Amino acid sequence: MLTFLFFQMGIFNKILKKAEEIAVKKHKPPKNYNKKNLKSLSEIKDKITCGSVLLCSGTAGESRLIEEIDGTDFSHAAIIVKLHNTKALYVWTADTVTILDDKIHKEKNIKHSGSHLLLLEDYIADLDKIYPSPDGSKYRFAVALLKGIDVDEKKLWSLMYKYDGTPFPSTKDEFLNWLKGQVDINTGMDNSFCAQMVANTYQKMGWMKTNHPPNYYNPGSFAKTKEINKELINGFLEKPFYFKI
Repeated sequence: MLTFLFFQMGIFNKILKKAEEIAVKKHKPPKNYNKKNLKSLSEIKDKITCGSVLLCSGTAGESRLIEEIDGTDFSHAAIIVKLHNTKALYVWTADTVTILDDKIHKEKNIKHSGSHLLLLEDYIADLDKIYPSPDGSKYRFAVALLKGIDVDEKKLWSLMYKYDGTPFPSTKDEFLNWLKGQVDINTGMDNSFCAQMVANTYQKMGWMKTNHPPNYYNPGSFAKTKEINKELINGFLEKPFYFKI
């Protein structure tokens, strides 16, 4: 039985690897994307609201496959955190980054993967180094501004503290957890992929309905604002727009 399971896992990994290679070859940037015409983060940071969603177009094979499956330009989603007593922008994100300091300081090792609160500017500046591109492309960034929400900062901080350090799943488990979410099977929060953490935070903050479990959502869910806004309570996400570092 154990041998059969290892065989099955081997087949799955081979299929996944091949699918990623095809997705990398098929990928093309959006037709209207021109980095020269984009505003920089420093130009837009004052209009970014707490709870807005950072959307990233990654460059690795896994990222391109996520974008291909969902039909959007985005493979990663995270929450931008803006606190009233600081001008800094943070990003509440679930990923495998291990070179940046977690600002929550719950874990002994503040440079840990999984869920953590990082400085936004440091984060987006390092992603191309952390996840090298197989085809020479660069990360693209967009933000969907959250409007119409009064943010309870104490509740948000408590929530981030609770889930800080949640492990990031393996690629196989990430995919399987998402598949289970499509039939509304809740896989829990023992580990969490990026969009799952965004959805969990939105639901626990009372910003989003709980019709689906957090593992139902993928990064593109938060880019398709017409659909996701039907699930938000009171507030809404504006259509995402690209920016540059």
